[in-house]
Amino acid sequence: MMRFLKLILLIAIPVIVYANSLQNTFVYDDVFTITDNYFIRNWGNFPHLFTSEYFKSSGEATYRPVVTLSYFIDYSIWHLNPLGFHLTNVLLHTTSVLLVYFLLTAFVKDKVVPFLTGVLFALHPILTEAVNGISYREDILAVIFFLCSIFAYIQSNRNPNKYVFLYPISLLSYLIALFSKEMAITLPFIILLFDWVFNCSATIKKNAIKYYLGFILVSIFYLSIRFIWLYNPVEKQIVHPDNSFLTSIFTMPKIFCAYIKLLFFPISLNADYIITHTKNPMAVTFIVSIAFLSVIGIITYRFYYYSKSLFFLSLWFYITLLPTTNIVPIANIMAERYLYLPSIGFFAILAYIPIKIWRRLCLLISEKDLYKKSFANEIINFTIYKPVLITTSLLILILTIPYSISTIKRNMVWINPLVFWSKTIELSPRSSRAHNNLGMIYNNIGKLDLAIREFQTAVSIESDPEFHHNLGMAYQKKGMKVEALQEYNRVLAVNPNSSFTYNNIGNILIDYGRIDEGISKFKEALRLKPNYYDAHFNLGLAYYKKKLFDDSINEFKLAIHYEPDRAKAHHCLGIVYANKDMLDKAIVEMEEAIRLKPDYAEAYKNLGIIYMKYKKNTEKALYYFNEFLKLDPSNKDAGTIKKTIEILQSKN
Repeated sequence: MMRFLKLILLIAIPVIVYANSLQNTFVYDDVFTITDNYFIRNWGNFPHLFTSEYFKSSGEATYRPVVTLSYFIDYSIWHLNPLGFHLTNVLLHTTSVLLVYFLLTAFVKDKVVPFLTGVLFALHPILTEAVNGISYREDILAVIFFLCSIFAYIQSNRNPNKYVFLYPISLLSYLIALFSKEMAITLPFIILLFDWVFNCSATIKKNAIKYYLGFILVSIFYLSIRFIWLYNPVEKQIVHPDNSFLTSIFTMPKIFCAYIKLLFFPISLNADYIITHTKNPMAVTFIVSIAFLSVIGIITYRFYYYSKSLFFLSLWFYITLLPTTNIVPIANIMAERYLYLPSIGFFAILAYIPIKIWRRLCLLISEKDLYKKSFANEIINFTIYKPVLITTSLLILILTIPYSISTIKRNMVWINPLVFWSKTIELSPRSSRAHNNLGMIYNNIGKLDLAIREFQTAVSIESDPEFHHNLGMAYQKKGMKVEALQEYNRVLAVNPNSSFTYNNIGNILIDYGRIDEGISKFKEALRLKPNYYDAHFNLGLAYYKKKLFDDSINEFKLAIHYEPDRAKAHHCLGIVYANKDMLDKAIVEMEEAIRLKPDYAEAYKNLGIIYMKYKKNTEKALYYFNEFLKLDPSNKDAGTIKKTIEILQSKN
């Protein structure tokens, strides 16, 4: 009964603290992986998960097909409703919580520790980034299969008769974890550590061929795919801070200390930490960090003699954090989501130590005062030990209240991009990424002066091709075409594979009347990104201007194929059909445009013209013309349409 109650609480707690995240929209990298990702909208693209086309289409920088597959599933159910995506993240996090509990019960004798660890893991604010960011679902998925693999391995060792069933599950889970996120590569080391700490050397020798070889082969298979067969060339652009490996080495101890501080005191959580790079070993920050970590190392060493569980959990934290130490350069040198797997060890220690101390205190009381009285010992077990254990558990649970409040508040920061990036700039005013992303928000809502200001700030902090592109885009929208072209040329000088930049240059050239040059830019954009809706649409418009109607139809059809819900593409396709006297098809496309966008005044007007001029259907022509005037009475064509209506009514 008690175990059942624990499980209910471990399910309820994460659902409760993350319930307010369900109202959030798509934020941060969700633009690339979800909202602007046409790849996940068509199951016909599924085979591309296993080819190099994955990188062109998925929005991912590294090969993580399991995560992208989860987006396919979510989109097929929810389309672009963010509630469904956030619900999936909350349910996945809840699954992780339960797996943490089950794994710890497999080797921690005290039954309270796994439960308290699960509670801390469920609601600690440091994990809000992984749960709120749809794009960071990769961390949750990797942990789920990471824990499944270890649990299956432990059970396989303890139940040899189930080896044939459990060992393949362990290997498969490990493989899925790897294809969710690279951090899972630490799993073989955790398994070896487990056997070294909790089993004898004979077990390690016995398992070398029986178990370890399989994990090594899976690792080699994954690394071959990751760095040889399906390696993304874009990763070559990611380098060490200041392009120096030593700078990474000298900086990482400071980041390790920052992680430990955040786990104890999760305040001022931030989506973009600005880390000052340490460039030499004589820097005060490096010396202090090394001293602190040395003390932690000594404590960890002492754990080996005090409690093997504590020793294992401490090394769990360090080992699983290793992939984030920038040995292989990563885009973000520090991020809260990197702690999703390592934090399990930390939370278990946080739950374990107070319980262990209370047990020792109770034992001392028992031995000192009543060691000769067996009956009294039974009384003290009931009257002192049990209440003390309950009190300790309650104390830890009470300490989780501020964690819960902080998590709920942090969820609210992720409610929409404007709030999110404004808050990030408050905490990190030197964050070029935050200024750039806030600029994108202003650009999308038409506040171009504010957008330009934010992009200029971003460029002044860091001359990144993406920031220059976005500044060029804002200039272009404001009609500053010369300045826009200057920014776009800066982008192509660094990144000649920017399909978005070629598309935007194409639009400027079309505005200048250089249609053939514009067409060549759109084609270059499509060579780099074949499923690029905007480039297909713009190429369709360019062909239409040249009266190449068949080519125009093909491009509009491709645009609709990749994004069928765009009313404008249907409307433009209808116009081209009308120019080719394919009136029935023109009517179908324009009616579809109106279905998708009921207030599409231009589509009503053009349908009215088709029915009046070509179909000779006065009744329908009048209907569509009247709807046009209701929707857009101040349109420049409104006067002409009114006169047309009067003529039609008089004839009628």
